[in-house]
Amino acid sequence: MDSWVWWVLTCGFALYFVLLLIEFNQPAQRLMGQIDQQRNRRDEMQQRLGRARDHMAERRARLDDLQRKWKDLEERRRGLLAQANANTMVLIPAGAFAMGGREPETPPQEKPVHTVYLAAYRMARFPVTNTEYREFIACTGHRLPLHWQRGTYLTGTGSHPVVNVSWVDAQAYAQWRGARLPTEAEWEKAARGNDERPYPWGAHFSQEGRCNCMSSVGTTTPVNEYAEGRSDYGIWDMSGNVYEWCADYYEKDYYRRSPPRNPKGPEQGQERSLRGGCFTDTRAAVKATARVGLPEHATRANVGFRLAADA
Repeated sequence: MDSWVWWVLTCGFALYFVLLLIEFNQPAQRLMGQIDQQRNRRDEMQQRLGRARDHMAERRARLDDLQRKWKDLEERRRGLLAQANANTMVLIPAGAFAMGGREPETPPQEKPVHTVYLAAYRMARFPVTNTEYREFIACTGHRLPLHWQRGTYLTGTGSHPVVNVSWVDAQAYAQWRGARLPTEAEWEKAARGNDERPYPWGAHFSQEGRCNCMSSVGTTTPVNEYAEGRSDYGIWDMSGNVYEWCADYYEKDYYRRSPPRNPKGPEQGQERSLRGGCFTDTRAAVKATARVGLPEHATRANVGFRLAADA
């Protein structure tokens, strides 16, 4: 009897310990399951990371290829610019001309008259238009003129000169075009030629059919509007419509110390030179000799620019 009781108790204790062992192993089993899941997730993430790195390497290779192609295209574009500029610009031959005004009413910043010799150069037939400037913005992401809406100029003004551009903006466009801004001397010679004419078309002021000034229109006009106002070199729109930025710093008394050959303007200053007058100006301000200054970061609704280039 005693042996039977002992056997039952032994079996009961054994069963109890087995149950305890099973209960004890359940958390460990769950933990091992979680570890296996994490290991699987890690393997999956490593695979995804590998694929992502492969995609990144592929995209980097494509980007490098596109950059090489873009660089090649840019080099080809720049290679074509010299001929393109030559086709759209007028060659101004080397030679001397009289710079400044002789009339009694000539303001002091336009005196004294002095002879200037210029090497041959090229000057754009027209100021830069809204259409041309929009192409520059589309290619470079340069900032828009202040008055443009929805990324473009006002309807119907594509052939008007671009305005609300600073000297810095004009300089950036010129570099993109493989050109530059004209010096004051280059601008004046292109406007008046060698016979000291006060206006691009001749000696006497005549607004009708020649220029946009004196608020007769009240805004800008197309750059090819006034054929009779062309200069002796066949350059359009150099009187009225919009002021045009020049490369030089502006100094009121610069003519008193200007060098006789290829003057570039003062070495430093607070303003840049403007030429040509605008659509609101009087006859005195649209003379070929008239000159004013404006800070290079300033923009105005009556200020644009044209390009020049070395011959």
